[in-house]
Amino acid sequence: MDASEIISHFDVKQRWMACHVKKAQFPTQESLAGFDIYHAAAQPPQPFEPPSVPDKQPLTLYWVNNHPLMIQYAKLQAQQWPESDRANMLAYFAQLALEDGVEIDDATVTLCIGTQNGETCAAAMRVDTVLDGQTVSGIYDLIAPSDDARAQLLYALSQKINGDDRLWVIDR
Repeated sequence: MDASEIISHFDVKQRWMACHVKKAQFPTQESLAGFDIYHAAAQPPQPFEPPSVPDKQPLTLYWVNNHPLMIQYAKLQAQQWPESDRANMLAYFAQLALEDGVEIDDATVTLCIGTQNGETCAAAMRVDTVLDGQTVSGIYDLIAPSDDARAQLLYALSQKINGDDRLWVIDR
């Protein structure tokens, strides 16, 4: 994979993250400030090889497909930021939607959360793009409480279909 493919994929992911506030009819000042913080901190991903099945799988995983799970995703993501930024980050992440006309044609986005002992403690985003006929998949904003949980989340998000030759990237 060359650097231009990684940057193109990353740019699509950043456009998707921006569209929730930049194209929203009534974005709040807090959500716009949260996006600015997120955008300023974002760095292009790096190539990675999807892991094999982990030995331990401590999480119960849920694919975010409704508003209550989206709120859990938003709360956990916002908690990763400094206290001074958390309110803005929560406002921003709470604006994310997998439907409602905010999608962009270039990307398919999947969000996942993980719980352990009933507490939401893991989350990640998978972004799939097709660039010049090549599928590129990236894993972003990964949060996990342990190495085992991280391995389980990465494995779940990076499942391939037989014969799949997609390129994989992960944020730093």
